[in-house]
Amino acid sequence: MRTGDGMDRLVRVGMAATLAVAAGVAAPARAGAAGARAFAPARYLATGSTGTNAVAVADVTGDGRRDIVVGVDAATGTQTSSVLVFAQQADHGYGAPTRIPAHGGYNSDVRLAVADIDGDGRTDVAMSSSAGVDVLFQRGGRLAAPVLVAGGAEDVAIADVTGDGRPDLVVGAKQGEVRIHAQSATHTFPTHTTVTGPFTAGAPANQVFVADLDGDARVDLAQFYGHGTWVRLRRADGSYGPATTYRTPADGNGHRRVSLGAAVGDVTGDGRADLVTSVQGNTPDAAVQVFAQGVGGLAATPTRYPAYDCAAGLVIGDLTGDNRNDLVVAHANWLAVSVHLQGPTGTLGGYATNSVDGVGSQEDALAVGDVTGDGKPDVVAVAYDKVAILRQL
Repeated sequence: MRTGDGMDRLVRVGMAATLAVAAGVAAPARAGAAGARAFAPARYLATGSTGTNAVAVADVTGDGRRDIVVGVDAATGTQTSSVLVFAQQADHGYGAPTRIPAHGGYNSDVRLAVADIDGDGRTDVAMSSSAGVDVLFQRGGRLAAPVLVAGGAEDVAIADVTGDGRPDLVVGAKQGEVRIHAQSATHTFPTHTTVTGPFTAGAPANQVFVADLDGDARVDLAQFYGHGTWVRLRRADGSYGPATTYRTPADGNGHRRVSLGAAVGDVTGDGRADLVTSVQGNTPDAAVQVFAQGVGGLAATPTRYPAYDCAAGLVIGDLTGDNRNDLVVAHANWLAVSVHLQGPTGTLGGYATNSVDGVGSQEDALAVGDVTGDGKPDVVAVAYDKVAILRQL
């Protein structure tokens, strides 16, 4: 999940939501996790659907409190996807979610992005699905019914690509292309341009990112899929150059290791956006790798950091309040979420793990933001048919 403010990310009615304390306790800090942040045992909000795919943290009710937004896939062929809003109450608790039906069909694998799309100072939501992108504008303290921007979508990012001051929709599509839906003055998306080429050789885009990746103040495109990330830099004339590939490492047989997640953000402390990807496997093969941005672009060779087993989805955010971004990693097969803190020298420290029952392997499985009202960023994770809240102590 991408967000407009860089803090929340971030992440995958009529049904009663339950809030319960996890039966287990947080897993202990791992070796090398000096200064690890402490989190309370996970609490859970039931979504009522095993198709819970994405989560984001943002104030979508206009009361100044950050809410939890959940993207839910259609559970059966007779249903549609939906957006669930768990509104943070005055006492910082959560009741039953508001369910907003969307247009995606069965097995849509939805993703979320949150930002002020129409420029009214309020946070809106975009959700990608098999039907396209549903845009939900915030109106009167709630999200309005979705407006569909048609065309199958695997992921969506929000950024002003056209340079007119209005955020556009950047959509990763099933056949490997990226569509840029320009926002009009009336906040519709009537036209789009397609960026084709060897992004992922016709494969779907698991994730799409928009960021300045070479320091020229122009927004570049990055598209993640399985074994690597394809980056195309924007030229001065507005076109995009050829794709450069940033791959996962090879195993002992020469096969590329699988990656289940990527993130873009400054994790080296120099103010430039870096590319971070997870590497699947068990210890000692599990890792996260950082392609740090230097002068002119991303490093060809990544810095590798050991990770807890089966590293999957990622989110970048400042958990400590030191103005340095940290890294949060989901571990789907090991029921855990880990945290790597960024140190003063711009490197990531060792990991500390926290137990989360049912944590998902979706790329948008994580978000960061204060969802408990104490001023400290918390971690929110997709957890099968619920979302988990890890409250920072």
